[in-house]
Amino acid sequence: MLTLPTSWKEISLKTYCELNRIIKDNDLNTNDKDIEILSLLSSKPRNEILALPFNIRHEFMRKIGFLNNLDSIEPLQSAKNFRFFIKGKRFEIKLNATELTGGQYIDLMTFLKDTEATNQNIHNILAVIASPLKFGFFKTRYHGKDHLTRAAFFYENMPLSIAYPILVFFCNLSEHLTIAMQTYLKTETTQKMELIRHGMKDIMSATAGS
Repeated sequence: MLTLPTSWKEISLKTYCELNRIIKDNDLNTNDKDIEILSLLSSKPRNEILALPFNIRHEFMRKIGFLNNLDSIEPLQSAKNFRFFIKGKRFEIKLNATELTGGQYIDLMTFLKDTEATNQNIHNILAVIASPLKFGFFKTRYHGKDHLTRAAFFYENMPLSIAYPILVFFCNLSEHLTIAMQTYLKTETTQKMELIRHGMKDIMSATAGS
């Protein structure tokens, strides 16, 4: 008997990306896709799936019918920062665009610019807007150098039941995010130019007095 997942809570980002690859593979017909999907979700070799009677295989496909409906995943109800646990680690997602730093914005735009690759970049996107909570309670600052480790952890372990509603909620704020971060970056640039101007004045004054 095959042991198959019964909800999106049992589908990791890695598995979701692999499912997406199978579904979009135009070289596979419907029957081949069913076999590949059952093999992936059951961790059974393809030849074992092929050996199943067609009616049994069809019944297994019916049992994973939840895969046809991402909308069955409960959406986020609030714009407040969202906290979640994965493998004993606690994280907080920043859902308010104005709380992102310039570094987060730049990294985020890198992974959002290719809309065709959004599904493959969910773990990277979430690794930008999610921060680990020190000792489970205290906020930590975003550091780009930690991004790859966090993204890999999310890819292997984050269930789609957590990832998808966050991504949908956040992408719905993308227009406001862009406006807010453009304002932020403009302000940052203005402040830096002001510092440069003051520095130049100091240099010119010192030169004139020498």
